[in-house]
Amino acid sequence: MRSGSILWKTGLAGMAMAALITASSTALFAQSEGEDDKPLFPTAELAEGAKDATITDSGITARIFQERRPKIDPDDDVPVLQVSVGGKMVLEHVGTASGMAVPTMSASIVDIDPTNKSKEVYFSSYTGGAHCCSEVVVATETDKGWVAVPIGSFDGDGDYLQDLNDDGEAEIVTVDNAFLYTFDCYACSAAPLVIKSVRDGKLVDVTTEPRFAKAHRDWLRQLESDSDPVERWKSPGFLAGWVAASIRAGEGEQAFKQLQKHWNLATDPGEETCLTGGDIDSCAAKDRKLLKFPDRLKLFLDRNGYRL
Repeated sequence: MRSGSILWKTGLAGMAMAALITASSTALFAQSEGEDDKPLFPTAELAEGAKDATITDSGITARIFQERRPKIDPDDDVPVLQVSVGGKMVLEHVGTASGMAVPTMSASIVDIDPTNKSKEVYFSSYTGGAHCCSEVVVATETDKGWVAVPIGSFDGDGDYLQDLNDDGEAEIVTVDNAFLYTFDCYACSAAPLVIKSVRDGKLVDVTTEPRFAKAHRDWLRQLESDSDPVERWKSPGFLAGWVAASIRAGEGEQAFKQLQKHWNLATDPGEETCLTGGDIDSCAAKDRKLLKFPDRLKLFLDRNGYRL
């Protein structure tokens, strides 16, 4: 099972960094050069013109298709996942319609939850929208039977499965969307990794677990190698994500000091900020303050759980 190096994917979290970062057009977690471009895990994708697709592994069969279900959506076909074990259907999940004539969806059979005996079914379907979104659920067996665990809606094509530490268990790896548009344009924004998993039928955030420290360091090194060493100090969108990624990699204090050293305060007019975290338009006058970028970033990091 390949863990791979963590690389860019166009459309994922705005991290194309148009002027600063060279994006890969094919995969978020791209394979090393020379490797075949194929899924990490047994996967079924709905090909153009096909009515359905199936994948079977470890006694589990996942079938995906799209059909009109008027009680759910009277206007558009909806994506459907059906999971069968031993020839018996144990779960059906209906996703959100994309309104597209050619649906984009996939299902992978993969071990995500180490606490049960069965593998999981990872299901992704595209819902449409600018920069967005792939809706992801994980079908998993619990003591009470099979359940569909909502993972979330993410930018990109939905293929976020990765075995980061080569332990045979897959993680769902995306980035923190809170960093998009906050300090700069979508395509100018970098963001730190977010790592999710499923345990006993529940979504869990495993981002800060020590076993993923190397993944965070690798991601940080990639952010740095794919950015211009001079221009990066002029890009608040990049710097915000870079400092947050540095925090995850255990290098946050040094990164913030470097930001303070290189940021040109003289050309930064500052921005009125709500100190309580609310929207500036509804913020009380006593809670408003004009802050330059480093101070605004520090406040933002604190609010979002990134401690320097």
